[in-house]
Amino acid sequence: MTKLFYLSVSVSIVVAMSILIGGQVYVYGADQFTLDTKTTIKKVKDPIQYKLIASANGFTKTTITGLIDNPTNGTINIPVTFDQVNDVIVTAGYHDEYFACGYVISSKTGLGTKYKCNEGDLIDENGINPVPLEGFRAVPKDSGSGAESVKIKVQVPLKDRPDVDLLKVVAMVKGEFKSTVIDAENANGKTVSRTFSFDRNTAIGPIQVGDLYFACVAGDELNPPEGNECEFHKVKTLSGTNSIKAR
Repeated sequence: MTKLFYLSVSVSIVVAMSILIGGQVYVYGADQFTLDTKTTIKKVKDPIQYKLIASANGFTKTTITGLIDNPTNGTINIPVTFDQVNDVIVTAGYHDEYFACGYVISSKTGLGTKYKCNEGDLIDENGINPVPLEGFRAVPKDSGSGAESVKIKVQVPLKDRPDVDLLKVVAMVKGEFKSTVIDAENANGKTVSRTFSFDRNTAIGPIQVGDLYFACVAGDELNPPEGNECEFHKVKTLSGTNSIKAR
């Protein structure tokens, strides 16, 4: 499993969280799991906001904090709940994959300035899964393109899975998600694909060449080894189509 280290911020993604004086207690619901990330912001002097996005088991979550005046003091804790069962599509299990990305947003411009992403495997589909988010990386510079949208084509090879029924496909770039459900019952082992078109101007700035994008595909028939598989690439074109195989 490839792991990326692009942002240094402290975040806890938890199934449920109860804040008590002097500490915090995690309270778990039935059939839920946690991605638990903890990092400290370093060398960031100006006030910021922080945008956290995560995908697991075919679900997607987005959280944006309020203004953080002193980002280097203390940590950021963000509770996020993921259900173990995704309708009839997939049930989360050991070694299913996830990804999480964090973006540091300038309070002056409202644009993302730094980010960090991590792709990994679940080690506990009923509890806490550590997700390290450490080390900043600057967002790519403006390429000068006039493109208004960016296309991402997600390919799902099924040669080894001729019995696949429903698949949930998720794509993410620059903090924005798109997803769809594919009925692959008649694919007969062939590759199925979906192309997503993203508005280039996102809430935290325009998509640029070099931005990371992710794709995940979920389905019970993909087990073993993973009912949810995720991959990532960098955006290579703003005017053409960026292709990625999600398994």
